[in-house]
Amino acid sequence: MRKHGLAINVIAGALALAFTFTAQAQNNRSFVATTGNDANNCSASAYCRTFGRALAQTNSGGEIIVIDSGGYGPATIAQPVIITAIGIDASITATSGDALTINTTGNVTITGLNLNGGGTASVGVLITQVGVLRLNNMQVQSFLGGCVAFEATGNLAMEDSKLNDCANGLFQSSGQVYAHNTEFDHNLVAGAVTFAGTMTIADSSAHYNGASGFAAHGGTMTLFNVRAAFNTDGLDANSSALYLADSLISDNTNSYSTLPVGTMFGSSPGTSLITPGQSSSGSLGTAITLK
Repeated sequence: MRKHGLAINVIAGALALAFTFTAQAQNNRSFVATTGNDANNCSASAYCRTFGRALAQTNSGGEIIVIDSGGYGPATIAQPVIITAIGIDASITATSGDALTINTTGNVTITGLNLNGGGTASVGVLITQVGVLRLNNMQVQSFLGGCVAFEATGNLAMEDSKLNDCANGLFQSSGQVYAHNTEFDHNLVAGAVTFAGTMTIADSSAHYNGASGFAAHGGTMTLFNVRAAFNTDGLDANSSALYLADSLISDNTNSYSTLPVGTMFGSSPGTSLITPGQSSSGSLGTAITLK
């Protein structure tokens, strides 16, 4: 007879007990390495080779740890997870499509990955759905469709990162975005641009971008202690409101543009500096007094 997973067998008048267990199919913590194999279960003693396999073997809310430097393949993240690569060069190189797609209602944290699109892949990090996405110490470069594209109703917090040589460095069409200590350099259109939602950027810089360093084209953008230099437009507010304080706007072709109907507000008293020698389009709004 069988009761609660305990098998009881009577054999030749003796009582024999046989215990049955259900094995756990997935890991709370998985590991990937260049010496791994995707036939493995991604455990600490049997590394996997790619993020795709590790995600399939990791429980919702679990963690994937990168062991050594190397490339680990494009992936779609469809569950809450933490991916950690600290002190090594863990990368995803994509020649087409997107390097990472985030599509989960849960929270995702990614630390230390380098993404390279080789000038032919679409998007470095495409976010179509998320609760809170945290991108820490990331380097994303050379994607035709954008380094990071936030198209979700959730939240993005980016720290200590570099978004370079893409169509747009950071693109937002929904949700709430915060970036801190992040560089947006040499992107074809804008370093950071919002089309809807709210974007706040602090202690960051935008250099050598083809159209704008920082642009609000439908959403609301707030800038604190940023530097915009050597862009076509340092700041661009088009059909949107852009707020700035304690910032340096220097050596751009145009310091700012508020045409056709954008509005840009500064703080007073404040220490923002818009240096001479730059053109401008439109006008600044009434200064906001800090109390």
